[in-house]
Amino acid sequence: MSIKIYRQNALSGTASPPTTLNYGEIACDKDGKIYSSNEEDVIVEQMNTTKYAYVGNPNLGTNTNFLNVVNQRKGETYMASTGNSIYAIDRWRISGATYTVNTHTLTAPSYAARSCGMWQSNEMGAHQLSIGDDVTVSIYANGKLHTPTMKVIDRDLYDAFANVPASYDCDDFEIVLCTYARDKTKYNLGIYPKKSLTVNYIKWEKGSAATPYVPKNYSLELAECQRYFYYLDSTKWYQCDCILGWGVIFTVHLAVPMRVIPTLNTVGTAKVFTSNGWTNVISIKGTNNFIDKSVVSFLITISDDVYNNNIGNALMITGVDSLTADL
Repeated sequence: MSIKIYRQNALSGTASPPTTLNYGEIACDKDGKIYSSNEEDVIVEQMNTTKYAYVGNPNLGTNTNFLNVVNQRKGETYMASTGNSIYAIDRWRISGATYTVNTHTLTAPSYAARSCGMWQSNEMGAHQLSIGDDVTVSIYANGKLHTPTMKVIDRDLYDAFANVPASYDCDDFEIVLCTYARDKTKYNLGIYPKKSLTVNYIKWEKGSAATPYVPKNYSLELAECQRYFYYLDSTKWYQCDCILGWGVIFTVHLAVPMRVIPTLNTVGTAKVFTSNGWTNVISIKGTNNFIDKSVVSFLITISDDVYNNNIGNALMITGVDSLTADL
């Protein structure tokens, strides 16, 4: 097997694509642009100096391979009513819609006026983005690849989100890329369907060129997600310690440092097993013990009499569900 490559004469006046090119052949003009021919013998530009500079751009999004998604909350479907938002698969919020994990499909009773959508929030500085910067999105949705380039919009220029112009608009969905309202340090990239929408993957990158989408290893995606949300099994028992002068301290050693000091979430009322038997947790408060963001402690308040009877004891807590440090 051989590959035939045509090269434009360096003495040519201007760079230009070849006038003809057979399917399977490659041509290169004097400026380094590379062309190929598709099955209809239509000449297509494949690479240029701008695209060379962007080869391998990192994906600014997290948990973007919906075929192998991180789903620490373990839901099979997630439902949010119009005007209300919840976290679904890791790092993604939905509103006015149902997201089905196995089919990676977003459906809704109404698709009018962005009444349903899914979006991810990130910090502008972490992604070295500013208002007006070019961002290129590659999204494979409803069986088609879209690669629009858009600019980061200042949300505060508009009185309502509904009036923020679409960054990209097609028959199946809109994309809106804008800062938070009254907070230019953060931004949202949102997908707003106009019909049932199945998304296989999405990538967004700084710049005006779409570079290839390369799925991240699942363990790397999980580690990134755990900076924002860390699952604890609410049915398990975890050790905590009743310390004189401090209180009941529950310490979590994290596999991945979290973004900020997290909030400890519970399912119903958490309980602590003591020498007096089970006792209800009254309140939970984060402490300053946040070593390198990978060890975090919480002060667990129980009744004074139970606390005083258990000073110096190792206790067990159950009903703790997760740690959140999301935006």
